[in-house]
Amino acid sequence: MPLKYQIADYTLDTTRYRISHGDAVVPAEPKVFDLLVYLIRHRDRVLSREELFREVWDGREVSDATLSNHVKSARKILGDSGELQRTILTIRGRGYQFIAPVIVIPEGAATNGDVPPPPPPAADPVATAAAPTWRVPVVIAAGVVLLVALLGWRTFASWHAQPAPELPYVVVVPFDVSGDAPDAWRPFADQVTREAIRNLRKISGLRVVPPPSAFTFRDNKSRDHIRRQLPDVQYVLDGVVSISAGNELRITVELEDLRKGLVVWDKDYEGRTDDTNLFAMQSAIAGAVSESLKVAILAGEQRALDEFPTTNLQAYEAYVAGRYQLDLLSHESLPRSIELFDRAIALDPKFFDAYIARSDAYRQLFAYFEPPINMLQKVVDSLAEAQQLRPDSAEAWSSLGLTYVMAWRWKDAWIALSKAKRRDPTLAQTELGFALYYSGLGEADKVKLALAAANRLDPLNVEMADWGNWALFMVGESQAAREWVDKKMEQHPDVGPVFSGAGVGAYIAGDYRRSVQLAEKGAELDGSPVALIMLAQAYGYAGQKEKVLPLLEKAASVGTYVCPYESAAAYLSIGDEGRAVTLLDDAVAKRSNCLMFLRTDPRMEPIRQHPHYPVLLNRVGLDDIAVASYKR
Repeated sequence: MPLKYQIADYTLDTTRYRISHGDAVVPAEPKVFDLLVYLIRHRDRVLSREELFREVWDGREVSDATLSNHVKSARKILGDSGELQRTILTIRGRGYQFIAPVIVIPEGAATNGDVPPPPPPAADPVATAAAPTWRVPVVIAAGVVLLVALLGWRTFASWHAQPAPELPYVVVVPFDVSGDAPDAWRPFADQVTREAIRNLRKISGLRVVPPPSAFTFRDNKSRDHIRRQLPDVQYVLDGVVSISAGNELRITVELEDLRKGLVVWDKDYEGRTDDTNLFAMQSAIAGAVSESLKVAILAGEQRALDEFPTTNLQAYEAYVAGRYQLDLLSHESLPRSIELFDRAIALDPKFFDAYIARSDAYRQLFAYFEPPINMLQKVVDSLAEAQQLRPDSAEAWSSLGLTYVMAWRWKDAWIALSKAKRRDPTLAQTELGFALYYSGLGEADKVKLALAAANRLDPLNVEMADWGNWALFMVGESQAAREWVDKKMEQHPDVGPVFSGAGVGAYIAGDYRRSVQLAEKGAELDGSPVALIMLAQAYGYAGQKEKVLPLLEKAASVGTYVCPYESAAAYLSIGDEGRAVTLLDDAVAKRSNCLMFLRTDPRMEPIRQHPHYPVLLNRVGLDDIAVASYKR
């Protein structure tokens, strides 16, 4: 029987193929009308794009963009939008579902715009009292409909929202290189890998491991190793970059189902390294992976995939070389990377990725290798230039927020991190920034929540492995810190700073033997001044005080920046409070990033009653009055 459907103030009449809003008729294209009817009639479930193509378009070949545009029109007709999604909900990677409350009206019944029927006769109280019990559910149902209408579509949708389906989880491992000079082309192959990751991450129907975690598989791409490190990952994208004489390029890629041990898709792409067509090749790889996994690419996502990072290949060449130096992450390589990024920007002032990469290089110098006071403004200025090109960039806001936390600019940090998360909630760096922010303020539960989110987003990120441990033990979460760092040392058995930080956490927890063992391992793997200072702290708290000063002298003799804050903690381990306070003043002058922990750091316990300690807290914005104004 023909029906009418009432959706809030809108009526959809399947007999007259008409949509009305009150007395006004709302124009609708035939296919948009058909799409709405089908979605409403099957609103009890999610409808795949394949089913909609088959049933609404009679199996004719149409593009995903066509479907997206029709859904957009259908929402607009009902006063909805893609941002609100009060009527048609997009289930990423799965399809669509109609979620607004619907009243089904048989043909002939009155709706908006019709003449209402005459009122029913007055009820007979006796008859009403003797009414059969089957009427009660009808009354209740009518009340529910009224309640839904009063509460609104958004509330109703939240009650009936389907759980988010599991998205295909993909890791792109570093592509191999073949050719006459594979070492020379390694930076290029790494960038091809990075572009593949970035392009796939633009597709909302996929979950893709970010570069920091993906590149931990450079030296071991065995499938058993990947399964151990990332047990939830289902698909592995691997490839070989081949360069022959005359800059001819071939990228051979294959997508493997890790659980089934089967190759899902593979293909060769051919082009040239000196032609911007290589960017089109990289976009095509992302599209093919998406298609093989039956994941739709939305129109806006396709536009993002079609954008070239730059049209200046000389700028791109400098950028690729700079990225390689940045990834080496040494005191020598970082300034070289900045020079190369500067060259790329000079060749193409609109090359956004080069600005972000340069900012990352400055931030690494700021965090680990140079007096922070010398680097802070360079990080901020570089990010400001990036934001002139893309004011809404989540990457830029995230990096700025993390920098501000480490520079104890608390209010600025909160604003920047919040903007980053609103723009892109999938950046682990943002969650790490929040974890350090809350650790500085002493909010343990929020630290754990932020780190759990960061770990889901980028589970093998080395920087997060180190800082996450510090964030936990600084707020007294010794057991959580132990569990965190044990897992991270298992994942990163060759990363010295993780072991050194674990040593600090161990002596704070009172396990001095473990502390010395871990700190010695960290110094063996790393050998940097900060590793030596942390070993000195472990010896001091373990009662081997005679070893502390020689190690501090050795660290100072290296000739690179030595963090005064960590040196102060070493002096506290041997009871020299006066020297520690002097070094903390020096740390404030140099804007040491470790001062973000001054309020919560258990190592500072011996000087909490020192008359200068409140002055230090005030200078870094961590006195009681200031902290009360930051808490969110």
